[in-house]
Amino acid sequence: MIDRRHQTLRLIPVALVTLFSALTARAESVLPLETWTTDNGAEVLFYATDTLPMVDARVILDAGSARDPESKAGTASLTASLLEEGSTERDAKAIADGFARVGAQFSASANLESTAIRLRSLTEPDWLWPAVDLMAEVIARPAFAAADVDRERDRQLRGIEARQQSARAVASDALRRAAFGDHPYGHPTDGSTESVERIQRADVQAFHQRYFVARNATVVIVGDLDREQAERLANRLTTSLPAGERPADLPPVPPLEESRTVHVEFPAEQSTVLVAFDGIPRRHEDYMPLYVGNHILGGSGFASRLMGELREERGLAYSTYSYLMPLRAGGRFVMAIQTRSDQAERALSLMIDELTDFIDNGPTGEEVGDSQANLVGGFPMRLNSNRKITEQAGALAFLGLPLDYFDDYTDRVRSVDADGIEAAFERHIDPQRRIEVIVGPDGGKRSDDDQNGGS
Repeated sequence: MIDRRHQTLRLIPVALVTLFSALTARAESVLPLETWTTDNGAEVLFYATDTLPMVDARVILDAGSARDPESKAGTASLTASLLEEGSTERDAKAIADGFARVGAQFSASANLESTAIRLRSLTEPDWLWPAVDLMAEVIARPAFAAADVDRERDRQLRGIEARQQSARAVASDALRRAAFGDHPYGHPTDGSTESVERIQRADVQAFHQRYFVARNATVVIVGDLDREQAERLANRLTTSLPAGERPADLPPVPPLEESRTVHVEFPAEQSTVLVAFDGIPRRHEDYMPLYVGNHILGGSGFASRLMGELREERGLAYSTYSYLMPLRAGGRFVMAIQTRSDQAERALSLMIDELTDFIDNGPTGEEVGDSQANLVGGFPMRLNSNRKITEQAGALAFLGLPLDYFDDYTDRVRSVDADGIEAAFERHIDPQRRIEVIVGPDGGKRSDDDQNGGS
C-alpha cells in the first residue's frame, strides 16, 4: 500500500481561494437568483451580470432518455436533434441562417434525465429579440418533416455504430443496462440500433406534445439584462408552449440484488473494466460525505488512492477512477480501470480490495484536509462564466436543490470528517454486491493459463 502521509492533492491557486472567500464573506448570496413563474407555468431563474453585453438562456425540460417510450429508446435524443431541422415556418437552412444573421449560438440535446435548449446572444435589441423569437419557434413549433426524421434517425444510427468502435462507450452502455436493469435509466441515451429503427415520426410528435410543455420547463437566464427584460425574454420563450402537466416522478432505483459479471468481446490489447455498486439520489443527506470521500478514493486524478495504488505503485492501470452517479430517482457508485487484458482480473480484484479497505478503515485526516482544500479552492471555477452559472443554476432547479445551495457550500465541505466518510460508504456501498462489466479480447475472460497462474 502507498504511504498516505505523502500523498497530497494539487491545490488550486491561492488567488481563486481568496476570490471565493471574498464572495462568501459578503452578506449577500453567492449566486443571488431571482425566481418567478410565467403565466403558463414555466419556472424562471434569472441572474443579472454586467461583465459582457451577452445573455445565456436555457430551457430545461424533464424530457431525457429516461422518458423514452418502452422499446423505443433514443426518442428523446432524436426529438432534440430534430428541433434545428425545421419548424412549421422555415426549414433547417433558414433556421441556421436566422441565428447566424444575429450572431447567436443555438443548440439542443438530450441526456439521461433532461433535454436542454440553449441560446447565447448579444443583448443589443436588434440582435437579441430575433434570436429569442426564433428559439421560441423552434421549441414550440418543430415540423418533424418525414424526410428530416428519416435523415436524423439515420444519423443517430451511424452514431450508435460509431460508439461500438470505442471500448469505453461499449462498457458504459453495457453497465447502464446491467446496473439499472428494467428501470428507465437502464438504456443508452441514444438508444440501440433495434430501438431507433422502431421510432417513427408519430413517436417523435407524441414525445414533443407530452413533454415540451410550460409546466415541465425551467428557463434559466444569465446575462446583462434587468428584471423587466428577463421577464420579457422568459415570456417570449414559453408563450407558445401549452401549459400541460409535469410528468410523474420516475420510480426509485432498486438496490442491486446480487453480483454478476458481464463479459463483452472487443478487439483490443487492453480491457476496460467498470464496476457499479448501490448509490444514492442526488438529494440524499449523505451526498457530501460520499462526494468528498470519492474525491479521495478515485475522483481526484493522479492524487487519488486508486491511481496511486494501481498505476503508480503496481503499474497495472492506464487509467483508473471512480465517480458518483447521483440521479433524481436514485443512483450508482462506479469504479473504472483500463489495463492490459492479461492483467484485468488481478486489477479488478485489487480495485475491489482498495474499496474494501477504504470502507473498513476510512481515509486519513490528512487526506480529508487535502480533499477539502482542493474542492473549496476549485469551486470558483464552477461559477466563472455566464455559461457555467447557467449550468449550475439549471442543475439546482432541475434536481430540486435549494437555490441558496452555494452559500454554505464551503461550510458543508469542511464539515465532513473521516468518520463521516467511512460511515457513509459503509451505509451505502457493499463491495460484495456489484455489477462488473469487462470489455476486451474474449470478453475479458481468463484463459486456462490465467486461471492456473500463467501470464
